[in-house]
Amino acid sequence: METIEIIGYKRANLGKTATKALREEANVPCVLYGGKEQVHFYTSMAALQPLLYTANTYFVQLTVDKKKYHCILQEAQFHPVSEMTLHADFLEIDDKKPVKLAIPIVCTGNSPGVS
Repeated sequence: METIEIIGYKRANLGKTATKALREEANVPCVLYGGKEQVHFYTSMAALQPLLYTANTYFVQLTVDKKKYHCILQEAQFHPVSEMTLHADFLEIDDKKPVKLAIPIVCTGNSPGVS
């Protein structure tokens, strides 16, 4: 699988008004789960578009305040009318923990029965 790099910035305030202000500035509030601690951060909507609007599955090299995390996109929430990205959840990958992924498979070539 390919890797996409995303740069995030730590969130100072986690309330409703701070989240609304982030979205008005075209940023997406995000959370990183699965590690020793949860990391609340935000990134721009444009940085998430190659990750969200594709049929492929990618690893994410996430950089938040000079700390690097190896993760995958777990879930994204969208506005029901405008399709704006409201929130994204990332899952940190650990070599010792199993992870279930939906990976698209594309078959190529001809089967022996067809030829």
